[in-house]
This record gives sequence, structure tokens and C-alpha cells, in this order.
Amino acid sequence: MNKNDEGARFLSYLTLFLLAASLYIFSSYLHYILVAAVLSLCTSHALIMLVRLLDTSSLPAIIKSKSNFISASLLTLFFLCLIFAPFVYFISETYGQMASLDIEHIKSVTMEMVDKVVALTDSIPVIHNFLNTLKTEGFSVLKNISMETIYKAVNGVASGAGGIVVQITWILIFYFLFNLYGRQILAFAARIMPTSFEDEKYLYRECTGTVAVVFYGTLFNMLAQGLTFGTMMTFIGNYDAFYLGVLSGFCSVIPIIGAALVYIPILALEIFAGNYINVVIILLVVWGLMGFFIDNILRIIFISYLKRIFGFEYAMNEILILMSILAGIASFGFWGLIIGPSVIALTLAAANLHSSQTEHSGFPLTVETETS
Repeated sequence: MNKNDEGARFLSYLTLFLLAASLYIFSSYLHYILVAAVLSLCTSHALIMLVRLLDTSSLPAIIKSKSNFISASLLTLFFLCLIFAPFVYFISETYGQMASLDIEHIKSVTMEMVDKVVALTDSIPVIHNFLNTLKTEGFSVLKNISMETIYKAVNGVASGAGGIVVQITWILIFYFLFNLYGRQILAFAARIMPTSFEDEKYLYRECTGTVAVVFYGTLFNMLAQGLTFGTMMTFIGNYDAFYLGVLSGFCSVIPIIGAALVYIPILALEIFAGNYINVVIILLVVWGLMGFFIDNILRIIFISYLKRIFGFEYAMNEILILMSILAGIASFGFWGLIIGPSVIALTLAAANLHSSQTEHSGFPLTVETETS
């Protein structure tokens, strides 16, 4: 082995060692960096479009020279207004409402509602006995709830909210940096990867296309369902429509369950109050308009429109996307919504490249024997 080969091997080992050391140094921020990197991939099409608009506009040359910085700042500001501000409002409002809860009134209303449900099953002894047992055990637990318990819950919400605010702040910082220096990072990664430019382009296209579909579709659902539910609640009862709209928007992100976490308790209250017309209106809106029309029709139209504008593509199966979202949320929490699909999309793209470059020699269908 000559000296050049030894030097190349040494540099390879040194690079791997220093990479591991760098990951160890940034271990406390790896989660934020990963989320920010995936978010920047999601919005890479929008960043490119903003840069092109600024470069081809009639703005002064000094602004055009800072087009990348301005575009990165605008996208970061967009996320700040879209996610950070509503989240802070939601947490602060929830904290205030939990601190002013009337525990005794909640207990009495809950007991009356349960009594009515149990009374409806008098003609079905098996179900009646089962519900009656649950009622007895539930009432014993409910009676032990005190203001001290509520204060502990409020403090838990406050401490958890503070941690999430810190997370979002770090994610936005790294998101801005990835948008600002994304081209340099991708160019450096392309130079050190032992793959062709076409392969790297394919991996990038598959990953960004899938995460963009998930991200923009989720964002559209959040805004559309939150706005629809909040508008509906302005005409029904004495509810805080804006708060419920924000809450239903955040809950719509949760796969399968969605806004049911919000409208089911409201339905129970309306049934208990005897407002059956309101119950029918709520069901029509949440099942017909939000559950079917917005989620299955408007969202698809919106994604198709964005695909024509930005030109992103994806070939990942919808069921696999849903499963990757659920797995991502289970592993990474809320941000697993986009991390899960991005990892699976990149895995499938790499597997497709590997299979296309590998010649498979199958087992022989017949066995040849020598004859003497």
C-alpha cells in the first residue's frame, strides 16, 4: 500500500471520528436539527420560488443581492406567525381556563349526564349493570378530585408549555439557518457522497416530494378545519369560538381521531341541555363538511394545485404515508408527523436505487444432470 492510499484511509477514519464527535457535541440539539432539516425540505420549493420572485422583480439591486436571506426570513416569520403565535395563545388560554374551573359544578353536571345515560339502558340489563358499575367507580374517583389536583395539572401544563416554547424557538433558529445555507449544505453533501448526480437528485426529489405532500396537506387541514369549526361555534351556544377553532385545528393533526377530541364533549353538553338541533348541525358540519369534504376533496384539490405550481412529485402509497405518520408520532411526538414520512420515503428511494443497480440472479428452475 502506497503513501497516498494510507493518507486517504487515515482521512476517512479521521472524518468518521470527527463526525461522531460533532454529533456527540450537538447531541442535545439533534432533535431540533432533524426537525428543522425536514421542515426546510418541506418548504424548499417555496424557498426557491421566493428567491426567483425577488431575483426577477423590479426591486433595487441591494435587495436582490439579499434575496436568499430575505426569503429565509420570510419563511421563518411565516412559521412564527402560523405555529408559534397560535400555540402560545392556546397554552395561555388553557392555563387561564384551568385555573378558573368550578370543580363542584363540573362534578354535578358530569354526574347528571352519567345518570341519564345509565337510565337510558334500563331495558338492557347486561349493559345497564355494566354502566352502573362504571358509574359507581367513576363517581368515587370524581369525588376525590380537588382544587389541589387542578393546581397540579395547571402547573404541569405550564411547565410542559415552557419546554415546547423552547423547542419551537430552537427549531425556528435551525430552520432559518438551513434555509439560508441550504444550497451550500446540499452541495457539500453531494461532493462527499460516492453516488452519481442523478442518484442524488432522485433521492432529493423523492424525499422532498413526500414530505411536502404530508406537510402542506396537514397545514391545509389544520387551517380549514379550525376555521370551519370556529365559525360554526360562533352560532352555537355560549362557547369561546376562537379558542375552540384553534383547539380543533391542532387536534386535526392527530391521525384517525382528529377533531373528535373537541366536538364529542360539546355534543355531550348539547345533548344534556336538550339542544338537539345544535347536535344535528354539529354532526353535519364535522362529519359532512370537515370529515368528508375538506379532508377528502378540498385537500386533494389543494395538493394538486401546489404540485402544478412547485412541481414536486411523490410515489409513496397513501396507506404507507399514514402508517409512517403514526409511527413517527409515536417515536418523535408531534414532529414525527413529518419526520416519519421523510425517513420512510428516503429508505424506499435508496432501496429502489439499490435494486435498479443490482443484477439479481434467481434460483434455477431446472436442475441439469450429467448423463453418462
